Amino acid sequence: MINLMAGTVNFGTGRGAAIPQATTVGKTGTSDRGRDLWFIGFVPSSKILAAVWLGNDRGVTDSSSVVAVELWGNYMSRAIR
Repeated sequence: MINLMAGTVNFGTGRGAAIPQATTVGKTGTSDRGRDLWFIGFVPSSKILAAVWLGNDRGVTDSSSVVAVELWGNYMSRAIR
């Protein structure tokens, strides 16, 4: 499963979650009409998992899960020092 999820970060929509300190794996998601945007990522060497969810009560974010991925990558690069 880790190898499968590594593809999301290495080759897919999760590229912004890559951090220089460690290998990162994860899964992105965007619900119908962009209501919810999320990224759940895991750093196997540190055994740390974190999730970012973005959404609002009006139901439209006008974005994609890439925003959640970038937030996760920024946070995790500081958390894993």
